[in-house]
Amino acid sequence: MSNDGTLGLDAGGKIIRFGSGLEGLLGYCSQEVLDFHLEVIFSDRELARELLGSAAPADGLVGQSVRLLHKNSSNIEAYLSVFPLRDASKTIYSYILNISTEHSTDIPGILSTEFQRIFSFSQDSVAVTDCDGKIIDVNDSFLRLYGYERSDVLGQNPSILKSSHSTPDLYDEMWTDLFDESKGYWVGEIINLRKDRREVPVLLSINAIKNADGVIKNFLGIAFDMTRHKELERFKRIYMDYIVHDMRSPLTSIIANSEILLMFIGDKLNDNEKSKLNTIISSANKLNLMTNDILEYSRSEGGEVTLKRVQVDLIRLIDEVVGPFAGVSKRIIVNGVEYESGKEGCVEIDADLEKLRRMLHNTVSHAYKYAASEVRIDWSVEGGLFRFTASDDGEGMSKEVAERIFNNFFQTDDGIKTGGAGLGLCILKSFTEAHGGSVWVHPGEVNGATIGFEFPFGLTD
Repeated sequence: MSNDGTLGLDAGGKIIRFGSGLEGLLGYCSQEVLDFHLEVIFSDRELARELLGSAAPADGLVGQSVRLLHKNSSNIEAYLSVFPLRDASKTIYSYILNISTEHSTDIPGILSTEFQRIFSFSQDSVAVTDCDGKIIDVNDSFLRLYGYERSDVLGQNPSILKSSHSTPDLYDEMWTDLFDESKGYWVGEIINLRKDRREVPVLLSINAIKNADGVIKNFLGIAFDMTRHKELERFKRIYMDYIVHDMRSPLTSIIANSEILLMFIGDKLNDNEKSKLNTIISSANKLNLMTNDILEYSRSEGGEVTLKRVQVDLIRLIDEVVGPFAGVSKRIIVNGVEYESGKEGCVEIDADLEKLRRMLHNTVSHAYKYAASEVRIDWSVEGGLFRFTASDDGEGMSKEVAERIFNNFFQTDDGIKTGGAGLGLCILKSFTEAHGGSVWVHPGEVNGATIGFEFPFGLTD
């Protein structure tokens, strides 16, 4: 049988929260005592009112010996601590009561002066629950964020904030982390609902608060309102889309008209003039690729990566991607054999064709950019995974560079010189993860580096 527990009262002494520990101690289930005055569990009902009266003008009453009434009408000798909760005007809006069969003068950590100062003045939403997940207290920022009155939420479960975006898997992960003895906290982005049912995106952190014996007594939830942050992100994506769209038209015109000029008057130009025209075409194509990278990055950052799965012929697609890199200045080795176009055969997997094309191109392009003389490509479909790697024989990269290589806009000094927006591998990572896969890098500090990715596939007959 439990020997302690907590309950919550409203300002008038009505029970609004009845902890599971008290169910074992007093024999009542919470529904049998909720909305009744505290006196319902006292042998001496007048004493119940006197105790609240004694605690009200002070900071609380600690370790008072009382006789409580069990559901079976027997008396239980116990010790009671009463702690009033006050708003900014010092008006009591709730009481926290600790009941135990063992005498203790400990004051809960959530009622310490230091905690209450942080709790009261925090600009972030803060909620404290008991070990059963019932709300003990919330600060003013919580009330402003979610539009509730305190009387609406005290004694309730935080699930009153739950939106349709919160899946069972999310809550399973949350509770697993909170009850993990080596962790005891959970942090993540979540969308909650206000009282008026409007959605509120928040960055939520929850910590399990334990006593000296390591027993969870409370949960502390702190939520940072991300509404403005999300709006700025949305505006940034829209603005970026407009910029890219507006850049594409003149770029297309530059490329098309330059190629037409080269076609019709190329034989009338000297080598230097042809070279300048080819430089215009090459530079415009590079800029076009950069705008595509920025657009893809913007959409992936906004969670807009959706897959259109089709049956993809890997041999044909890899041939299309690798072909433009071959026969220029560096050897291309595919699965141990020097690359030759038009390889026969058919291996089909279930994937998004255009995104996979981009994943292959970005991987090969990175290896080709840093290779001294040779790019080694290896791919396989086995064990339920499509795996693809591209290795260069260049100078390699440091571990520090390898740790940042998939970050957005990250470029090495050599990468900056050769152009690009520094988004190719970031997009590779985003598209791979959308397929349920992962990316990696092997730095090869003295003899080249390897970039690779893999994802589960559906192999067709």
